[in-house]
Amino acid sequence: MNPPLLILLISFFVATAMSVILFIIAQTYPKTIQGLREWSGTALAITLAFPLFIARDHIPDLFSIVLANLLLLVAFMVMNLGTRKFAGVPPQYDRKLLFLFVLAYVALFVWFTYVQPDIKVRVATLVLFTLIVILDQLLLILRVFPRTAGRHVLVFLLTILAGLRTLRLVTLVFGLDPPISFFGASIAQLAYFAIPALTIPLGAISFIMLASEKLRHDLEFISRHDGLTRCLNKNAAIEELEREIAHARRHGNTLSIMFIDLDNFKEINDTHGHLEGDRVLVDFATRTKASLRGSDQLTRFGGDEFMAILPDTNLEQALLVANRLHETGGNGQPVAWSVSIGVSSWLGQDDSLNALLTRADKALYKSKSLGRDQTHAL
Repeated sequence: MNPPLLILLISFFVATAMSVILFIIAQTYPKTIQGLREWSGTALAITLAFPLFIARDHIPDLFSIVLANLLLLVAFMVMNLGTRKFAGVPPQYDRKLLFLFVLAYVALFVWFTYVQPDIKVRVATLVLFTLIVILDQLLLILRVFPRTAGRHVLVFLLTILAGLRTLRLVTLVFGLDPPISFFGASIAQLAYFAIPALTIPLGAISFIMLASEKLRHDLEFISRHDGLTRCLNKNAAIEELEREIAHARRHGNTLSIMFIDLDNFKEINDTHGHLEGDRVLVDFATRTKASLRGSDQLTRFGGDEFMAILPDTNLEQALLVANRLHETGGNGQPVAWSVSIGVSSWLGQDDSLNALLTRADKALYKSKSLGRDQTHAL
């Protein structure tokens, strides 16, 4: 069997297997992980292209040349779209420009297939256009994706694809080992055919790794955060507070906490409904986070009870933060809200977690018993 044909057959079966695997993953993973369907579609488009290439000289050139190569370009464009969706970065290109980009690609293949047949120009067209899409995706990943193992594998893959295409363009421009026929057995042509058999599995592995990393990150986030307000939940809050206390004990830093209770929250629910009550909680959390520093953490203890952890903050500074929260509540949306706050600060080596929490709780009780919408400290 002709070596290029054998390689194409191997690549076809590899692409088919990867397409099925990615499709299953896209169906089973949470819908919050975007881009999986597009990545599955990438493998599918490549899979559909291979039978057309293999049937060269047995079916019309419109299918074995124009459509087959169009499917390869579409595969890379869909892969790019999936990567953008996965990263949460919307496409920034005008649809008309994308249409013209694809139209130019098809026109070049039609011209150099029917009007002025030239396999060298067709190969250069495929290499150049796919290189543009690959470089755009590579730059996006380097700029946006966190440094994870999946990201490193995908960067490695795209770098290989970009490098090989650049090298192929150079050889075509200088006439080094030019393709004579599609199934020609030149070194460059064999390498060109072998690329998919090696890179398709690597691409699928990188997609699966990225999806698994995202799933693990999302599950960790869900286990530590409140689903409504996106604040740390009570268990995670205690862990973070223990960590901050250990840091304060070790380095002698200051530390304060605030217990915060939304005033008359039951009346808000009874008067405006529970959906409006949820919106008030979200509004409170959003505005409070905006009033805190990046190192501070807002946690939801349950219901309408919250705690703010304020590292490197003494009692006087914590009271200033509390005052800002009182000023914020009057502008709350959809319903104005107020809060009662109890503040306590770390007292040094002889202090403890339970003592710190108890003082803040007593201070909050005092604020509520004396009329609400105020702050007290113990």
